[in-house]
This record gives sequence, C-alpha cells and structure tokens, in this order.
Amino acid sequence: MIWKTDSHLFTATVCQHTGKTCPAVQRMAEKLSQAMTASKPMTSGDFEIEGSSVLKHCPMDCPAKFTASHNRIRIFCGVTPEAETDGLNRFADALFDPSPYPLALPQFERPCAIAEAVPMTTHQPSEHHAVI
Repeated sequence: MIWKTDSHLFTATVCQHTGKTCPAVQRMAEKLSQAMTASKPMTSGDFEIEGSSVLKHCPMDCPAKFTASHNRIRIFCGVTPEAETDGLNRFADALFDPSPYPLALPQFERPCAIAEAVPMTTHQPSEHHAVI
C-alpha cells in the first residue's frame, strides 16, 4: 500500500499473518513521521532514533522495531528488539529501492511486514492518504 501526507510518502507491505496491510503499523508510521517533522527545527540533520514497541492494535500484538531519521523511517513488524538492523534494512532496500543492490544475506529475522516513510520533496503534490 502506498499513501502520502503533507510531509511524507509511505509504503507498507502486506502482513504475512493477516494477508492485509496492517492499520497499526500505518498509524505508527504516521505518528513517527509527525514526530520527526516536529523535531526537525530543533535537531541536526543526522538526528536518528531507534527503538521497539508492541503494535497493540495489531490482531497479533506484533513486536516492532523502528528506525527514524530525517531522511527515512522504517518499521519492521514481527521482529525482536535484538533483530539485526543492517540485515533488516538490506531486506527492505531489496523491496523498496527502485535500483537495489543484490540481496545476499546471512540468516536474519524476517519481518512479517515493513513500513517505510520518506519525506516529500517540495515539488511533489500532496494529497492526504491518496492510495495508489
């Protein structure tokens, strides 16, 4: 699923447990994007936060790990807080990047769903929750 707000373009995969996009990860992605937008005037360009949570509104009460910077936000559902971030990001790059590097990964925790948010460029039109 792809949608956008005034500040970010979002992409989310289908959950491997429910077979649908997860409304809980969508809400979390939007809240993280709002927090990053609000923090931008008070933080440097390399500001980044990382953490984990449980998606309470998910039917599976999924654990989720996230990384958020001014350049990109990613949420990995169904992984433990200890999951290797580099492997998760390389997996997400293979899904979301239009020209990804070859994916040759060692063992890593596979997420059941991934959401990504990237800032809108100034010349992209904005329409809240336009589903493409």
